[in-house]
Amino acid sequence: MERTRKVDPEAIEWKKVGGGSFHANIGGRLRIIKPNERFFAREDEIPKNFKDVVVPMNPKIAAKKEQEKAEEITVANAPRYSLVHRGGGWFNVVSEDGKVQNENALKKEAAEELLKKLS
Repeated sequence: MERTRKVDPEAIEWKKVGGGSFHANIGGRLRIIKPNERFFAREDEIPKNFKDVVVPMNPKIAAKKEQEKAEEITVANAPRYSLVHRGGGWFNVVSEDGKVQNENALKKEAAEELLKKLS
C-alpha cells in the first residue's frame, strides 16, 4: 500500500526561514513548523505575525509578494513636504515633522523644483 498526502489545491509550498518554530493550524490540524522546514499551506492559514519568516517556494508568488511589500512600504512611509513662506519672496521646503529640507532660503521657483524632486 502506498501512502499519499491530501494537499489542498489552493495550497502553496512554503519554507520557514530563520530560527525558532511556530504553531499553525494548517488543514484543520495544529502543526509545529520548524526552521528550514518545507510545508504546504494556504496563505490565510499562516499566522499574520509569522508571514515575515516564511518564504513561498514558487518564484512567481515570491516576486508578487515582494512587489506588494515594496508598494506597501513606499505608500505608508512616503513623507509629505510643503512650502513655507519665510518672507521677502523666500521659501523653505519643510517635511511633515517640521524639518527644513533646504540649507538656504530659496526663491519660489527653486523651492517648487525641490518639492517636485522630493515627492
